[in-house]
Amino acid sequence: MKNFKTGLFGALLICGGMIFQGCKDECKDVTCLNSGICNEETGECVCVAGYEGSDCGVALNAKFAGTYEVSETCVNGGPYTYDVVFAPKSASQVEILITGLYIEGLFVANGVVSNDGLGFQVERQPVTTLSNRAIEASGSMNASASSFTLTYSVYKVDSPSVQIQSCSGTGVVK
Repeated sequence: MKNFKTGLFGALLICGGMIFQGCKDECKDVTCLNSGICNEETGECVCVAGYEGSDCGVALNAKFAGTYEVSETCVNGGPYTYDVVFAPKSASQVEILITGLYIEGLFVANGVVSNDGLGFQVERQPVTTLSNRAIEASGSMNASASSFTLTYSVYKVDSPSVQIQSCSGTGVVK
């Protein structure tokens, strides 16, 4: 009978420990920023659109900040090498500014970072430093933000279906 009581006590102790462990609050010491929500099963933050990181404290566009040396070839020429500057647009988590695209040092293109935090898109917009030119582009940044790939097309503003140039290349952080 003594062994039975000891065995029963041990079983209850193990069951009690399992119940206590099952009630552990995985989010007790977790702080999620920018309206992120803690997943109660994993204790990890689930970020809202526009943010990433273990605590949702990093805007998606933050990794795009930097100066890159672009090497590209175009259908009608190249290879070309020039610098572009990526900058997060203030008051936005997903918008970026790209200065120098299309070898136009003063031209600033407006872009948007995709939900995965790596891709980006530049909707067709006029090249302000050139008359009658518009550009649209897409690309992706690598996870460490040390390089990106890019393709873009240039069109006539007054004849939107007329493509003047098509280019692709890579940029490497300077």
